[in-house]
Amino acid sequence: MLIYALALAAAAPTPLTEAHQRDIGCVALMGIIAHEQREGKSATKDFPDVREEGKRWAGIVGQRVMDETGQPREVVAFAMKAAVNAEQAQVIATTDPESHAMERFNICHLRMQGDLAASQPLPQPVKAR
Repeated sequence: MLIYALALAAAAPTPLTEAHQRDIGCVALMGIIAHEQREGKSATKDFPDVREEGKRWAGIVGQRVMDETGQPREVVAFAMKAAVNAEQAQVIATTDPESHAMERFNICHLRMQGDLAASQPLPQPVKAR
């Protein structure tokens, strides 16, 4: 009985950390930009195309948050949806939406590029003949 109780305690999900919430917020921002790029919105013309990379990164971040917290996919998905709403509210509330979005993008894009680079398999060494 004690082993069962210890196993349950070890498997209990932990709350999302600030780092998790920061990454989820950045995934949300990339998702908003990617959506607008798919729609052909001119507001995203100054941003690099993040449609494919953003999708891959969302998977990386989502899996990392689930692995590190033990939270189920549905909880992480809910956190991402809430982050989308928060990102949109921030842009609406600011006096300079374009500058705000670009500033946030620059921060998040660096995080995304770092995670994507780290997830790439290392090249195979060339074998000497």
